Amino acid sequence: MITRSSVPKKSNTDLESLTPYSTSDSFPDDESIEPPKKRTRRKKDSTLTEESITTIDTFFTSNEKGTKTKKEKDEEQFFKNFRLRRIVKENHGNVINQLTFFFNLTNHEAPVGLEYKKVFNKLGHVERNIHDSSNILASVGSIQANIYDNEHCGDHLDIVSNFAVSKNDDLASGELLTCCWLHREEDALLAIAGNTRTIYIISLALSLTLKTLWGHTDVITDIQKHPKDDQHILSAARDATVRLWHVNRGTCLYVFETRASVIYWHPSGQTFLTGNYIGDIRIWETPSLIDPSEDILHFFEDDLKTRVKKIHSVQIDCIRFVNGNVLSKSINGKIEYWNYETFELIKSFVIKNSSNNRSRFDVSLDEKYFCVGTSNGTIHIYNVLSGKLVTELRHRRSTKAVRCCVFSRDTKQVLAAGEEGYIWRYDYISDEKLAEWAKWKQTKQDE
Repeated sequence: MITRSSVPKKSNTDLESLTPYSTSDSFPDDESIEPPKKRTRRKKDSTLTEESITTIDTFFTSNEKGTKTKKEKDEEQFFKNFRLRRIVKENHGNVINQLTFFFNLTNHEAPVGLEYKKVFNKLGHVERNIHDSSNILASVGSIQANIYDNEHCGDHLDIVSNFAVSKNDDLASGELLTCCWLHREEDALLAIAGNTRTIYIISLALSLTLKTLWGHTDVITDIQKHPKDDQHILSAARDATVRLWHVNRGTCLYVFETRASVIYWHPSGQTFLTGNYIGDIRIWETPSLIDPSEDILHFFEDDLKTRVKKIHSVQIDCIRFVNGNVLSKSINGKIEYWNYETFELIKSFVIKNSSNNRSRFDVSLDEKYFCVGTSNGTIHIYNVLSGKLVTELRHRRSTKAVRCCVFSRDTKQVLAAGEEGYIWRYDYISDEKLAEWAKWKQTKQDE
């Protein structure tokens, strides 16, 4: 059972908004760490303003001497201008397992990446299309699901709603591990699941649970929405099954007998991928969703035409499609970029962790970058095609493992969360604004 909790009052310990006027937090040297590279000279008049930034191309090349091109320098400078602007601590104080924005890409078309421009009114509020819900963020952790407005009063990250599994459930039996958004006219639904073995479909507009989906007999580790409609979802659980559900009917249509730790749909919806606990990726064909049988149909790995390949050596904890290919990550910090048709490896990324870390990565909506957290509290941002680490984000207060991170629609924000209930938001700050802050800081020091 899901109940709506009263939203706790914010205090300095629950929500801290970092302003440019806090000398202890606004200019930390360790917030944006430059990746190791050869030292190169910079021209003194070389600057990158917010107005001069154009869409960054997907390919970045160097000239024959090995010096960096202007596009490479612009890319590095763009991500070096990220600063920690917001910190939220959720009141449960436990691990936050997933963050997800409600981009509503199935029902609303709009530019993404740096082509997406925010328009502000005279009050400093963002003016947006009624179907553009990209400011809405959900988190799941402990026995709670929290909903945030990422653009409250302009650019504040503020909680708007809070739901909790019945208080009769303790953390061990009620912890929420995964969630996904579903669009409805004049409403937004959030599907959440975890240790309760039940999927709850929550209405944000009505603040109540619309459906409960029963069927799994063990912990649910992942749920994913169908990319072409908001009626069907997939769920993976430790009971060695993957289930395909019709949300409005509240029924399970198909059960796939396979041990999967994570799942992800192909963008067409015609196939889906499962990753398991020993590093295998299996590609399944989606059964018919039109007039399915009234009885639940069970499929075994040998019943359908599936393709399988051992991509990793240990448990897979995240899968995403990028530029028609696939990114998959295992808990030992290895990320593989491979061809969907042939399973051929294109590129490997190794994330330095002090220990195995289950962490969901995210891909920017323009499919040029991905961000991933580490067990050491840092966030790495990579260029997918060049394979380069473009920046590393870290704050001296963030030393715990990062369990998930996400890009905003315009790629100008990265939000990360992990242990102890913290959410960290890093924003792009223009050179002009940074210069203004530095001048203000100097003035204060001279007083």
